[in-house]
Amino acid sequence: MRPTGSAVREHHPSSVSLEVLILGLISAVRPATSQAAVFALLRSSTARRSLLVFTLTGFAFSVGVGLVVVIGFDGARTAAGESTFAAVFDLVAGVAALGFATGVQRGRLTRPRPTTGGRTAAVAERLRNASPWAAAVAGVATHVPGLLYLVALNAIAAGSPSAVWALTQIAVYNALWFSLPFAALVVAIRSPQTAELLLNQLTAYAREHQDRLIILIFGAVGLYLTVKGVAALL
Repeated sequence: MRPTGSAVREHHPSSVSLEVLILGLISAVRPATSQAAVFALLRSSTARRSLLVFTLTGFAFSVGVGLVVVIGFDGARTAAGESTFAAVFDLVAGVAALGFATGVQRGRLTRPRPTTGGRTAAVAERLRNASPWAAAVAGVATHVPGLLYLVALNAIAAGSPSAVWALTQIAVYNALWFSLPFAALVVAIRSPQTAELLLNQLTAYAREHQDRLIILIFGAVGLYLTVKGVAALL
């Protein structure tokens, strides 16, 4: 006999799902505008204060939005069916990720570099002397939920967690997602010289490997989600 919704909600897993952990780690290492913001803040004269505000504000905002989305996903699943909604979402997200990876691979989609040209460079330039307010806005603006976060939130909601357990898993995902700014803050506090050296190394690596990382990450995630979604619908 299938357990009722209330019975499912009484189940408390003993650990965060592997899917959420993997997606959190991928979000931490994939090239993104947030990395350019961190690099710019590290170069500012108030790096420690700016990074602290950027990280804490962005983290709180992202966790809050994540909790709202999980609640919304739960309502959508109730309307569409417990398993159908999650499967369809995975399938759509998988196809979107594969399409994005293919577009980057074929040169149809261009990605801004952390330190060169365009809008990203202009934002980075402004953040080099950022006020606390500007750092807070940047922390929020660079961590609006994207495809990977929505996939993780769908995985969390699919387990019908309690509010506390949902919040715990969302916080774990975001702790992984924000690992770069957290690490940058720690390094900036302990050794500003090391922070500058690390910044230069990361910038050079991102410039050289950005598209390759995007294709690999979104291609793998897209393939996994597509297969998962199709298998659940069969």
